[in-house]
Amino acid sequence: AMMIPGLSAAAAAMVVSGAGPPVPPPGPRRTFYQRQLPESCVAFSSPRGRQLLIQSIAYNIAYFQLAEQYRTQTEPAFCGLSTLVMVLNALRIDPLRVWKGPWRWFDESMLDCCVPLKTIEEQGLTLDQFVCLARCNGAEAE
Repeated sequence: AMMIPGLSAAAAAMVVSGAGPPVPPPGPRRTFYQRQLPESCVAFSSPRGRQLLIQSIAYNIAYFQLAEQYRTQTEPAFCGLSTLVMVLNALRIDPLRVWKGPWRWFDESMLDCCVPLKTIEEQGLTLDQFVCLARCNGAEAE
């Protein structure tokens, strides 16, 4: 294999073969990858974000309970649903039904009492729907 200083072996092989970088699969014209935050937002991992976290820890003990339940949303419109799953699990509310195997644990697929999951996947949740889902899964919410 030919070595080119500063390039990985795979990148060097592409240069030598003339293949170039991989071509993204066809799909929607507008896609997102690591979008920049608006200037009004602070990135969690930035120096300022880390400073804000450190300052808030003394006042925010709920952070650790939520951080233990962190999850990435499985659908673009599931931000509210995934947030509610994190909160219900952090509050240690028993779902009273099995998630997988012997585990009783909330998952987005289980939150279908107020709005069909297909509707949430297409439209997201309103705040009133979020409250309804929280209540019918054992949380006190207004």
